[in-house]
Amino acid sequence: MVKDGELPSRVREQLTVLQYKSELLVAAVQLGVIVLLFVLNYLTPVGYSPGAPVHSARLGLSLFTILILVRLWFAYTKQLTPIFLGFSVIVEMSLLLFTIWTYYLQFETTATINLKNTQFTYIFVLIALRALRFEPLWVVLSGLTAALGWSIIVWQTLQKTGMNAITWDYVTYASTRSIYLGAEFNKVLSVLLVTGIIALVVRHAKEILRQAVTQAVAATDLSRFFDMAVVNKIIGSETVLKAGYGETRQATILFIDLRGFTKASETLSPSNLIEILGDYQRLLVPIIQKHNGAIDKFLGDGIMASFGAVIPSDTCAADALNAVEDLIMAVNEWSEIRRKQGAVPFSIGIGLAFGEIIFGVIGQEGHLEYTVIGEAANLAAKLEKQNKIEQTQALTTSDTLMKALQQGYVDKEHKVKRLGRNVEGVEELIDLVVLA
Repeated sequence: MVKDGELPSRVREQLTVLQYKSELLVAAVQLGVIVLLFVLNYLTPVGYSPGAPVHSARLGLSLFTILILVRLWFAYTKQLTPIFLGFSVIVEMSLLLFTIWTYYLQFETTATINLKNTQFTYIFVLIALRALRFEPLWVVLSGLTAALGWSIIVWQTLQKTGMNAITWDYVTYASTRSIYLGAEFNKVLSVLLVTGIIALVVRHAKEILRQAVTQAVAATDLSRFFDMAVVNKIIGSETVLKAGYGETRQATILFIDLRGFTKASETLSPSNLIEILGDYQRLLVPIIQKHNGAIDKFLGDGIMASFGAVIPSDTCAADALNAVEDLIMAVNEWSEIRRKQGAVPFSIGIGLAFGEIIFGVIGQEGHLEYTVIGEAANLAAKLEKQNKIEQTQALTTSDTLMKALQQGYVDKEHKVKRLGRNVEGVEELIDLVVLA
């Protein structure tokens, strides 16, 4: 089992946050139970004298409330250290046992009544609540406190009643104020057994929690290098991914190139260039993802994205064209802001194509990569370059536009078509559509 100290710091931080929330949950449950017991206590007819030396239930619930509120304050102020938490675990169990012990004073009778107190069952509730922190230590500490405390109550009862109160006849025990040591032994044993079982379960659950948190942190880290849709695809795969795995589907592929970046690299420092790339990618990536697109890869100052490749979509072409409109608008605004600031303005070139692709895994076992392969991907890359010839910002094919219209895309501007165009690398003539 991996020890806490062997986990990365960011994983330990996540576990600490979860345990903090768990402590709040423990307190919330305990306060809920206290409120319920207060209500029941006030609604239940009083079975003891109003002048009794102590009113056990009300005293115990009041002290317990104070303890929980103090522990909540320590938790909220980030002062809930392991030492204080351990102390409060001992105190909360001790308060319950103290409440049970005072029952013979409340009813003004012999101490043997304490051993037949049904409040004993709340011991298991307190032990179980400690499991919510996913720390076996607190479960064990709570259980051992209960076992020791109950043993003390039994001993104190024997001190007051004398050894003559002991019986080995169960019927006599059940119908009189005698003490049946076998029953008390079973109570202590049951507390220890439940404590041990819950501690083992919590220990196992903690390991599962560690793995889950580690995977969640890893998924978050992966999303910084891969598109989140790809990360979810990897995590959710029912089989081990291997090179050669692929799925055929209809998708729309988008290629984007940052115009003017090469020229800017001749005059700007490397740090400035990286900063520009960061701004450019932070601007465009959310727009692509907003329209259900997935980033396939960053190609220097270029971006390759897919719609309907990672997750099959019946609106992939429409989504892609809507994304292009927002991308053009966003880059134009960004470029205008840079121009006003006296910085180098930029524009983009976009190529878009719909068709059958293969979305799969390539590479070798030590380095795998999810990517898109197919004629649509090749054509999108060529259309992006064709913008320079056509003197446009964004191009697609008439087939892609037709597919987008079928999928609900609204062509508000009635896109200009350039029929029978010769695209480098493509043998047949293609009907192009100018998107910008």
